[in-house]
Amino acid sequence: MIRASDEAVEQGNFKLLDILHHFTSGFKVIASNYCYFGIDELRQACGGAGFTLASGIADYWEDTAPFTTYEGVNVVMAQQSSRYVLK
Repeated sequence: MIRASDEAVEQGNFKLLDILHHFTSGFKVIASNYCYFGIDELRQACGGAGFTLASGIADYWEDTAPFTTYEGVNVVMAQQSSRYVLK
């Protein structure tokens, strides 16, 4: 779909960009939520050791926590994607 969108844009047709935006918004929400909640669950499963920097999990958790707000808050991105699906 991205290749088709790129070819359409080169010809001055921007209709596929709307569809692509909604699909990528939904994918961003799914991917960043799975990443954050998966690492957080792993950290909690290790108990107190999951919070220490020696475990390495805290570093990953710290790096992935902002993913849910980068390039748009997940709540808003999910609304944009679901609005297109319901439309």
